[in-house]
Amino acid sequence: MKLLGQEAREPTAEERAKERSVIYTSIADIGIVFLQIVFAIITGSLTLLSEAVRSILMTAVELYSLWLLGAVHRDRLRHFKFGIGKVEQFVWLLIGFGLLLSGLWVASKVVESVFATELAPTPLGLAFAAIVNAINFLINALSFYAMYSASRDDDSDIFRAQLKARGVKLGNSLFLQITLTVGALASDPVIALVLDAVGAGFVSAFMVLSGVSMIARSLPDLLDAPVGESLENLLTEALAGTSHATKDLVGIRTRRAGQYPHVEITVSPTPHRSLGRLRKRVQEIREALHEVGDGIDLSIVVAEEKPKSK
Repeated sequence: MKLLGQEAREPTAEERAKERSVIYTSIADIGIVFLQIVFAIITGSLTLLSEAVRSILMTAVELYSLWLLGAVHRDRLRHFKFGIGKVEQFVWLLIGFGLLLSGLWVASKVVESVFATELAPTPLGLAFAAIVNAINFLINALSFYAMYSASRDDDSDIFRAQLKARGVKLGNSLFLQITLTVGALASDPVIALVLDAVGAGFVSAFMVLSGVSMIARSLPDLLDAPVGESLENLLTEALAGTSHATKDLVGIRTRRAGQYPHVEITVSPTPHRSLGRLRKRVQEIREALHEVGDGIDLSIVVAEEKPKSK
């Protein structure tokens, strides 16, 4: 298994740029989490505390995603026979659950703070919280810009999940900056409490909605599923248009794992008589299915009998 072994290849310049953008943002996140925890305890700001908890959960997932992204770029996951579609979807699912669970925790704290009898955070406390959040907002803005600049249309789900999570952080920190600043300028502690609760409630709703969206997107793709009748018909038509149609095909197996359909075609070598003709036939099949779609993960097996399912 080469998951932790030597590099199978060197990452490209674009891949290294993606990794650097995630590394720098992760380091900055670790630093800001420390500040958030310290000032949340000192000021009593529920908003800042909720952001700290959310940041801890998301940073842990972010570090795991960074390791996995590096493994993908160095081709260390080649032992996965059918690609890493499920691995990528699992990372997306993990980030989604991180957002959902932390959002629910924040919601419970908001309810507790509204009906609690302890002293609300003071405007001065919210002023310190606003300063810390301003630093966090700047980090998120620069991080999102760096990751967005390094993104491409064909990015893996791992990097796209990181980019979306960073966008969630940026949106949170922007809204919280407004509520914390207004709360700090207010002279009434009740107004400060209300604005602190509003900010924390927004964090909760934003995280829950984003988490549910990411879970709904990734969870179905973790299970093998049929490719769909429309794609089945396109594959049949594409193979029927080749020189031998389906006469030399021993078996065709299809499934969808992750966002990509997987197709395995077993070709009998008997009708082709020579290795050269067999190679030509295999290339013909590849070209025919390439016309159906670039996202098809195609495997061609040469055998007299259909391989038995394990």
